[in-house]
Amino acid sequence: MSLSSFKPIIATLPKGMILGSMPSVTSLAKQEYYGYRHNRFWKIMSAYFQIELSDYQAKQECIKANHLILWDVIASCEREGSLDSAIHDVVCNDVASLIHTYDSIRLILCNGKKSYELYQRHIQPKVNIECICLPSTSNANRTIKEEDLFTKWFEQLDRICK
Repeated sequence: MSLSSFKPIIATLPKGMILGSMPSVTSLAKQEYYGYRHNRFWKIMSAYFQIELSDYQAKQECIKANHLILWDVIASCEREGSLDSAIHDVVCNDVASLIHTYDSIRLILCNGKKSYELYQRHIQPKVNIECICLPSTSNANRTIKEEDLFTKWFEQLDRICK
């Protein structure tokens, strides 16, 4: 099935960028980043910024208010289901141009291995900004305890937001 990602959510003066791979089937249907209720991304953001994220508007405002950009490495791809391992025929977003537009960005955080691998292959050669691969917040990633997942995300968010 041919899929297309969303436009980025961009703060006025972003200090960091969080990159996923491609929204899940549920996220695409809802037209929301991390729309699947068991994905832990918004739970991490809520805990880190100590705010309730009751609806998608609040989630978008959280990204903007905390000097972040939220986007996906993939602009379009073929995929059956929601697993990153099923992704093929990838066309990447022009992340490098967005990074060059905002010279205030000092750190890129990739949500999982797929986004990191694609970033390293297609984007990193065009930019000179540190990029960290964080454990995926996906419900499918159960190789890490939730407490450890939160700790790793909090450590990197501190580098952007503190």
